[in-house]
Formats: sequence, structure tokens, C-alpha cells
Amino acid sequence: MMFDEIRIAAAQQFAAEQRNPNGGHESTPEEISDAVVRFADSLGSEPARFVPVVADGYGLFGWCIDGVNEKVRAMGGAPVLGWAIWEWPTAMLTAEFHCVWADPTGELFDITPKPKGQTRIVFVPDYSYPANFNFDERPRNRRMRIWPDTDKAALAIAHEAGLSDSQRAYESRRATKAGILLLQWLERKIPDAPMVVAVDEAIAACGAFEEHYDSLGMSGPIRVDDRYHALARRREAALNALKLLCSKGNQANGAGR
Repeated sequence: MMFDEIRIAAAQQFAAEQRNPNGGHESTPEEISDAVVRFADSLGSEPARFVPVVADGYGLFGWCIDGVNEKVRAMGGAPVLGWAIWEWPTAMLTAEFHCVWADPTGELFDITPKPKGQTRIVFVPDYSYPANFNFDERPRNRRMRIWPDTDKAALAIAHEAGLSDSQRAYESRRATKAGILLLQWLERKIPDAPMVVAVDEAIAACGAFEEHYDSLGMSGPIRVDDRYHALARRREAALNALKLLCSKGNQANGAGR
């Protein structure tokens, strides 16, 4: 696509994303928390930092590197590749491969417009990718659950303390048959919390969809197949289930205040 064509397509995509009712669950983390630091450490050797989002005529939604390269041609500086980190509060973090502009002094700015109006992003520069990297070959999104694991050990101890003598004898026989200790047996029986299950399924569903989508072509029109539609339905169902669970949690927290 020629640059003028990209500019038109970017504007159309930006407008569509602004109207998207399902695009508001992830945004810039409010702080660079311990979870964000751990996630950033898994992405590269640079620390996470806030980078301001600035209105810029060269910025192109969906074509960040094209906009930054035009900015560099006009104003100097350099493109910097790396990862923008988005947060679904209490649920997960998502790292999206991204490009920002380093001005001639080396200060970083995100010139790509944001449909939800964010004024800054959390960015992790990754200098293992050179300025001339082919963005069509960019790595896929990465995700990390921030909802804590179910503390099955503590739950097993509490459950074991409440067992009657007959229940303890029964569970002990089953544990012995399985070749493990009683507490290990009780821990094995405890299911993960619904939030853990929902977040892990959302991460898996998004990853499977994106992997298949990329296999259909990294740029230009793609020809979707039955697997594409099946994975899209799985992703939508997983995200809707997570949204519903988060909404119920927020309502419960609000009622408790």
C-alpha cells in the first residue's frame, strides 16, 4: 500500500475501533507494579517505563512503524521497537509489539493515536530488533495472568482439619492407593478458582486465534477458513466470560463498600 492509502485505512480503522464496544477492557496500567516489572523482564533487557502519547499528524493507528518512519524522515530521530503493555485490571497483562519515536535528543514519544484516549503507555524497548526490522514479521502478542494462583495448599490444610474420622480414613485410603500423602490428595481435588480458569482460557483462546490468523498471512487481505471462525468464536466466548466474571466481582466489591 502507498502511504496515502495507509493513511486512509488507518483513519477508517481508528474510527471503527472508537465505536467498538468490546475494546475497553484493557488500558495503560495505572502504575508500573511488581507484576508489570516481572512481565517486562520476560520481554527483554530494558525496564518498563511510561511514554507519553502525543497528537501528531504522522501517527497512524494500526500502522505504527509507517507513521514513525515518516516522522523520522521529516523531523529526524529514530524508530524504537519494543512492547506496549496493556492491563486488564485484576486479570491479565498483554504485551503488543509496537514502535515509538525517539526524538533527536533520545526522548521517547508514542505518536500513534489511541481510540480510547490514553495519554501515556507503558513501553518496554527491545533493542534486539533493529530500526529496519520488517514489521510484518513482528512477534505475536504475549500475555500473563495477574490474578493469583489458587492457594490449594492452604485450602487442603483447612479441608483436612474439618474432616471427620470416617472421612479422614476414607480419604487416606484413596491417597494411599494413589501413592501420595493425604494433603497432596486433598490438594489435587481442589479446583482452580473460577477467575483463574477464566483468565487462563482467555489467554489460551486469544493465543490460538492469533497464531492461526498469522498463518493466513501477515499483511493484506486474508482468506478465512472454518478454523478461523471456530477460533474466533472461542475467543469471543472466553473474553465475554471473563468480562462477566470481572463485572460480578466489581459489583460485589462495590456492594461491600
